[in-house]
Amino acid sequence: MTPNTFSTIILLAWPLAMGLLTAILPVRKIVIISIIGGNLFLPQTGIALPGFPNYTKPLAAGLGALIAALILAAPKLFSWKPKPIDLFFFAFLIAPGISSTINGLGPWDTSSAVVNRFLEWGVAYWIGRTLFQDQNAIREIAAGFVIAGIAYAPLCIWESVMSPQLSRQIYGFRPSGFGMTKRMGGWRPMVFMQHGLAVGAWMAASTLVAWILWRSKAIKHIWSIPMSTIAIGLVLVTIGLRSAGAAILLLGLIAAAEFVQATKLRFALLALILMPTTYIGLRTMGWEGQQMVQMASALGEERADSLRTRLENDTIIAEKAMQRPVFGWGGWGRWRVKNELGIDITISDSWWAILLGSTGIFGLTAAYGTFVAPMFLLIRKKTQRRIFEGAQGAAWAIGLALLLFVLDTLANAMPNTSFMLAAGVMSSFVIARRSRPPHPDQHPSTNPSAQTPPKKRIVDLR
Repeated sequence: MTPNTFSTIILLAWPLAMGLLTAILPVRKIVIISIIGGNLFLPQTGIALPGFPNYTKPLAAGLGALIAALILAAPKLFSWKPKPIDLFFFAFLIAPGISSTINGLGPWDTSSAVVNRFLEWGVAYWIGRTLFQDQNAIREIAAGFVIAGIAYAPLCIWESVMSPQLSRQIYGFRPSGFGMTKRMGGWRPMVFMQHGLAVGAWMAASTLVAWILWRSKAIKHIWSIPMSTIAIGLVLVTIGLRSAGAAILLLGLIAAAEFVQATKLRFALLALILMPTTYIGLRTMGWEGQQMVQMASALGEERADSLRTRLENDTIIAEKAMQRPVFGWGGWGRWRVKNELGIDITISDSWWAILLGSTGIFGLTAAYGTFVAPMFLLIRKKTQRRIFEGAQGAAWAIGLALLLFVLDTLANAMPNTSFMLAAGVMSSFVIARRSRPPHPDQHPSTNPSAQTPPKKRIVDLR
């Protein structure tokens, strides 16, 4: 199946539509619609443009957000003063260019690799860092995640019953093979994303955000619907997606969050944040993960075989990557493994292995550091009250969603630039907290500083 004309039109028209929305909506709402909505609803296809990066779904989503930001908030965009935490992002931005240069692929390949990375990923982070800086920003992006999950839920339910058909019916093609959608006596939805696994990861992240918002009371209602109802409903929908990995991640992180909330053990949060780094370190040092395969066998031999195949392929990719460990092999699939006949034998399922192979330890560290570094700063905030509370609860909702995404990329390669936008917002939030002057431990309504004019007021975000 090939994409129909409508899929091309909607992909090209998306940035223009976001520009038109500037007449009726504030810029941050348009950014959330463009990046999160674009990742969820635009067709999973691309348009080849000679001499330019391929025009893809993430590029269209980022371009729409950028156009809106330039129209409504250009001064803020260009007044950004990067902080040390942004070094991970800048390293992630230039990593493919460095790898291309070191591997001798030429200046054109170097520049196009960096430009493509900026347009697909960099725009989302840049906008998140510059336009989402006030006290309500973290709640706004958290609400965006939940609303997007609510919007996707009925489509997921429909495809769970009727089979994954929406992309074919609307855009004329299926983004991945239909044979892998039959699961557990039903269907695993794909909707408009690249695979059912991507849908599972997104819905799990959205659900996790809703759960933490509910338990922290950071947001009590959306559209007059209690957050408790939304959170429990999304949990049921996510479990019904027949994506075992996403369900395990969701339930595991909910359990961990409840444990931390009850015990106030920030050390437990630190252990969670370090899990991806620990896993990658063990894998690159030779651990084959057979214990994980044995655990997966409890879910059936098919699951165990699938995990075994992923682990074996990650191993051969990592072994080749270690031949050029710092900056990798560069683009054009040079990191892939071929047999003695020159036949490509690589199955590249895991994003961490792809990043390691193409951009080395430098690029892998930069990518994961961009997503998890804000949480290391947030975890240092001491509190005698509940850890997940108020604006800090909303921040941890987004932080744990980012962690869920990173954990999912240890087994899958389903990039979603919505998480890069969230990473930018998280970085702004932790920087704002660290830059505030000390203040009395009082509620804002009783704090004398709350009586100053709104533009000068220092607000307690805990």
